[in-house]
Amino acid sequence: MTNAGLLDVNAGRGRQSTPDHIADTLRRAICEGRIVGGAQLKQTEVASTFGVSIVPVREAFSRLVADGLATLIPNRGVMVTPVSAENFIDIAEMRSLLEPHALRLSGPKLTDQDFTAAEAALHAAKAATDLLERAHHHWDFHRILYSRAGRPRQLAQIASLYTNINRYLLPLWSRVGLSADWVGSHMAIVQKIKDGDIDGAADLIGRQAVESAERVHDVLRRIEANQSSTPNGKEP
Repeated sequence: MTNAGLLDVNAGRGRQSTPDHIADTLRRAICEGRIVGGAQLKQTEVASTFGVSIVPVREAFSRLVADGLATLIPNRGVMVTPVSAENFIDIAEMRSLLEPHALRLSGPKLTDQDFTAAEAALHAAKAATDLLERAHHHWDFHRILYSRAGRPRQLAQIASLYTNINRYLLPLWSRVGLSADWVGSHMAIVQKIKDGDIDGAADLIGRQAVESAERVHDVLRRIEANQSSTPNGKEP
């Protein structure tokens, strides 16, 4: 589960601290489905894989728990949070509540530089072939739009929601790709802000969150139906 065959321990190392590097590597493996929901994360295994002591591993696990990607279970240790339609709905509903509010606060304060940066992030997301890189650019687009809200706790919560929703978006992008109007629908938000229609932009954010949720939920239902209909619980 957490052996070297599942983890690219050198990817993205850069100048990250050891706990951040371990957390990012595990985060990618979880989001890409190489470490599945319900799997136990063992400190000694991960420490051996990365060639470090358990101290930075413990810190990395704390980051994953804070993200919501893992859960600390008494007497059992740290487990990867399971993927389920119910969990996804919870994430999607929180997005639809928090993001329009953040945009209403931030939208009137956004600058031309913010719009340029947001549009660049959006086009980088479309061009990315690595799905997790696409997800990072996608969040960057939204992060910029909410960046002037002056609500750091709310933005931290939204960032956590995006980290968790990647576990659902990445398989969808892998299976069916981006929707035909993906860039255009996001650019429509930017245009409404530029036009001073902040409420319209916020409503559009909310609608897109709901529509995206419905699209992902349909795929989840099909996957779960297939799994329940096969003897070994795996999708054919």
